[in-house]
Amino acid sequence: GEPGGELAFEQLFLKFNISRDAYITAGLFTPRIGIINENHLPVNYNGNDRPVVEKLIIPATWRELGISLYGSINSVQGLNYSIGIMNGLNAEGFENGTGIRHGRYEGSNASASNIAVTGSMLYYYKDFRFQVSGYYGGSSGLTNQEADSLQLESGAFGTPVALGEANVQYNHSGISVRALFTAVSIPQAYEINRAYENNTPELMLGGYIEAGYNILYAFNKSTTKNLTYFIRYESLDLNYKLPENGITNGLNKQQYITTGLTYQPARGVVLK
Repeated sequence: GEPGGELAFEQLFLKFNISRDAYITAGLFTPRIGIINENHLPVNYNGNDRPVVEKLIIPATWRELGISLYGSINSVQGLNYSIGIMNGLNAEGFENGTGIRHGRYEGSNASASNIAVTGSMLYYYKDFRFQVSGYYGGSSGLTNQEADSLQLESGAFGTPVALGEANVQYNHSGISVRALFTAVSIPQAYEINRAYENNTPELMLGGYIEAGYNILYAFNKSTTKNLTYFIRYESLDLNYKLPENGITNGLNKQQYITTGLTYQPARGVVLK
């Protein structure tokens, strides 16, 4: 075989504090979308694998080049926000069964022909964590001439993709519960399919709910260790709505039940 390889970074950005309550990141970063994308290390989720919904609909770990502002709102205690601009997606990489996942540029192959905006609102209240987030960006990633030859809409937000999600988490007395719902809309899926024949859907939906209990808490309420039994139910439809030239694939309507144990003997260490 030919010699080769690559050097990859999960994140690579500069952080600038602009006040006590706000900062900017610039570079390769993971936007605050869903539960797992920003906090994707294994110590932050139960199970060996990340939730399927946050792999196939929210394509975690999702990192792109851009700039983002993060901050908190002093007038409402516990309320945080983020807003960012980053490169868009590549519709040629969309695949039936994995949605927009393979349309990520991940920095190294980013196009200057399209952009995306993303934002979130995050609110902490007692033992709850509420979040809503969204994404809207172009997916042609082509010059005007290239896009015209494929009959695709070009420009910064040409051939758009929109993603929205809402989630809630609860932690108290050894009990942990999290739930998430998300949707991805690709209104010009017909044109994408005509150009690339990749059976892109117009709409994808998914959600999950997970509950867990730290067994060690029952014996020692001040324990810093964690032995959580959890169970998670997921439901997703990767071709909930198809354009006229789309082909229904029954395998894209999926349900999962995942259960197991998570053991954290010390901070930053996990056995599953």
